[in-house]
Amino acid sequence: MKGLSTCTNLMECFNDWTLSLQGRCGLIVAYVDFAKAFDTVSHDKLLYRLRSYGIDGCLLSWLQNFLSQCTLSTRVGNYISPELNLLSGVIQGSGIGPLLFVSYINELAKALGNFRATVKFFADDLKMYAEIKAGIDADMFQCALDKLAAWADEWQLQISVSKCSVMHIGPPSVERDYY
Repeated sequence: MKGLSTCTNLMECFNDWTLSLQGRCGLIVAYVDFAKAFDTVSHDKLLYRLRSYGIDGCLLSWLQNFLSQCTLSTRVGNYISPELNLLSGVIQGSGIGPLLFVSYINELAKALGNFRATVKFFADDLKMYAEIKAGIDADMFQCALDKLAAWADEWQLQISVSKCSVMHIGPPSVERDYY
């Protein structure tokens, strides 16, 4: 989106974190990477999500045709394989691909917010954080991570665990391992 970038994302987080630290609260931050996220978006589930947002008629038909017209072929040396229809994925380089991906994952922020976690997306990466004042806050954050994993499984997005990390900021009010 024009005017929004990784810098904007970082500045919003930095502001939230600074306010928490000034209030003498510790924070836990989870960085989550979805593996090949743009390539694995289920077309059927994406169309379901778009319908739930009230998109229908000609626009939904156009999007359905757009997605069903995507094909793939592989080139090895001078040999090019026959084309196959893609059953999943949104085209990253297209103008509409990132918008479709955001539409696909947008409900996740709301679901994780129910656990008092703040969620920031940038492309296919997710940053989730929460203030940790007591054990219940740590438990809620773990529940948010569990919800994230269940959501990813249901919506067929694989989490790249090796690219994920958890960071603690500020006074250690509660020691806990998150998974």
